[in-house]
Amino acid sequence: MPRLPLPAWLRRALEAATVAAIVSIGSLAGEQLTTGPGAYPLPAGPAGMLLLAPAVLALGVVTSAYPPAMAATRGDAALGSVAAFLVAADLTIILAGGRILLEPSETNLPGGLLVGLVALPAATVGVVAGQLLTPLGFGRRAGAIGAIVSAGTAVALLLIIGMVA
Repeated sequence: MPRLPLPAWLRRALEAATVAAIVSIGSLAGEQLTTGPGAYPLPAGPAGMLLLAPAVLALGVVTSAYPPAMAATRGDAALGSVAAFLVAADLTIILAGGRILLEPSETNLPGGLLVGLVALPAATVGVVAGQLLTPLGFGRRAGAIGAIVSAGTAVALLLIIGMVA
């Protein structure tokens, strides 16, 4: 089968988005956060944080690290990361349809939307760090810095959710 005539940055973005979406949707489905007619109450404290962690880390870290690590230019790295996050978040929102109840505030959100909202700052900070903290803005170093910074940001956000929720 011949290769699709897509630009390299878009192929890398779709690869990262596919992996991130599969992990995110699979972790939400495996934890039964996407099944059932009613809203699933997210446990308070660290348990709730740990239930969301795989999905948030997949969306935030994979999409901000893989495209820059495989890119040939700074533009390819930035475009690939943005496209990867948007595609992965959209797939997660659409396919992870269960609702999650945040108990203290009685807020009822779709599971994919909650994961996407928590992963967005982590992915953004990871992409910006990969671009600004490396001389070229692409390559293995940019991918590694993006992965470390986005993972740290995602863990910090999950800790805040664990303390508040």
